[in-house]
Amino acid sequence: MQLITLRSYVGSDGLLQLQLPDEFKNHDVTVVIRPEIPEWLSTLQKTAGSIPDLERPIQGEYEMRSSL
Repeated sequence: MQLITLRSYVGSDGLLQLQLPDEFKNHDVTVVIRPEIPEWLSTLQKTAGSIPDLERPIQGEYEMRSSL
């Protein structure tokens, strides 16, 4: 089995166009769709929650004030 990776774009019409090399002519193929995650989001997901001691302290009780 030969595995190749192609990058393509799905247009606003929802169509994906792939142009494969000639060696794939007259062959059955399986296409796997894996949406790409933007680099900034990938970095955020890797670092989110990485500081375990960063927690909001208990806020305590509210001060009771007299009504106006």
